[in-house]
Amino acid sequence: MIEVAEQVVRRIGTEVARRAPEGWTEAMLNCVAGVGVSSRSGGYTVAGEPWQPFVRYDFYPELLNLAEAIRASRGWEHAGMEVRWRPTGEFDLVAFPDAVTNAHGYGAGFQVVLDHDYRLPQPGFRQEPGTAGPAGDPYLAVARFHAYMERRASILGQPEQLPPPASATALDEAERRLVTPLPADLRALYLIADGDGNGYENLHLFGNNLWLSLEGLVASQAEWSEPLWFGWDLEWDAVVFDADPADTVRRCGGHPGWLPFASGQDGNFLAVDTAPACKGRPGQVIQMGRDYDHSPEYVADSVTSLLGHYLDLLEEGAYEVRDGSLLFPEPEVDFDCNGGTAQPRCRASGGCRCQFRRRAGLVGPTRPWQR
Repeated sequence: MIEVAEQVVRRIGTEVARRAPEGWTEAMLNCVAGVGVSSRSGGYTVAGEPWQPFVRYDFYPELLNLAEAIRASRGWEHAGMEVRWRPTGEFDLVAFPDAVTNAHGYGAGFQVVLDHDYRLPQPGFRQEPGTAGPAGDPYLAVARFHAYMERRASILGQPEQLPPPASATALDEAERRLVTPLPADLRALYLIADGDGNGYENLHLFGNNLWLSLEGLVASQAEWSEPLWFGWDLEWDAVVFDADPADTVRRCGGHPGWLPFASGQDGNFLAVDTAPACKGRPGQVIQMGRDYDHSPEYVADSVTSLLGHYLDLLEEGAYEVRDGSLLFPEPEVDFDCNGGTAQPRCRASGGCRCQFRRRAGLVGPTRPWQR
């Protein structure tokens, strides 16, 4: 990795020399670089003239490359560096772990990180587990799924093609890799179809989210089973908020018991929660992922109930057909100056008879299963 660092320093030095003023004797760069942050200062020494700072040269990408090489070699999260170049092409590089950096966020200050490997504990891993049984019903889920597909076919004027089902053997192997069984209602759906994709086309059956294949579910769970970590610069004041209703979902940014089964293809997922908090139920549906690492959201008490919700939306006329695809409208949410939200409004074609409320990007009438 030292060789890589030298290559990066030489690349920067080439550009520094190319832009140097006449008569320069030395160029110096002081910088701090790390995950998601880079700062620098420096310039040229010219005999008999004032110090001349660097102008119009973006060091950021190369500094990150340099910091990555040094971190990989030394195991540092942030690296402080001083580089001095001379017109002969020679240079001196001094690098050191940078424990003191500017604190980002509200207010000014500094942060001192003495142990870069330490992670702030998330309260969700210490919450009491739920004791209620699952709300899902595999037989009702299968009946609702068939009714849902039949209603969609009636609206679209033709049936939608689903992939073949997952085998019982494939399901057993997936559960072995997940180290937790799938909720019975979701497992029953995989015995109907292995997701909703055919080649590169997906039906997006779950609230405009594509239904992941069994292999996609296992891969997503492996990738998102732990809370995301963006480095101390962004995480030093991180807080994980409770879901609504309170104490239904664990207050953490990721958990091995959350099994993503539908994807928004934007780093966000619908997941079944097999490790709920004290007032939750195993198999409940939650929203998790990139935009929910500081506040996972409760969606429904089961996949069975979620399918009932979609049938309600179709009955209410709360959908749109666009380019041969059936879409549920997203909520239109207004934010006030204090960060609050106004009541979402239905944007379905022709309006809708129901009262809408925000529920993890899904919109629909307030039903008993949502309370």
